[in-house]
Amino acid sequence: MTERILDIPAALREAQLQRLAASLASKSVVKYQPQVEAPKDEDEPVRD
Repeated sequence: MTERILDIPAALREAQLQRLAASLASKSVVKYQPQVEAPKDEDEPVRD
């Protein structure tokens, strides 16, 4: 049973590393796209 107890921290570390790798991989797929302002409607009256 001691052998199984020692495997738990190793399994937790491995799971954490896998989550980190998956997180980094998903972030690298999403590319930054600058936001473009919506064109202003010239017919719209200006509010003061």
